[in-house]
Amino acid sequence: MWDAVLARFERQAPASVMARLALERAMPATWIDEVFETHRQRQYPRELLFSTVVELMSLVS
Repeated sequence: MWDAVLARFERQAPASVMARLALERAMPATWIDEVFETHRQRQYPRELLFSTVVELMSLVS
């Protein structure tokens, strides 16, 4: 999914692509899921992991 967005923007906005890649490396999906597990209260994962929700939201923002 991310590859499609990256391909679309890599020629038109290289600085944005580099910033996104830096965020992806700084906040890997496993870390995001660990933070969710540590700090969740009544929330729980269903079919989507929290990291997947974060990735989807970053695509539309």
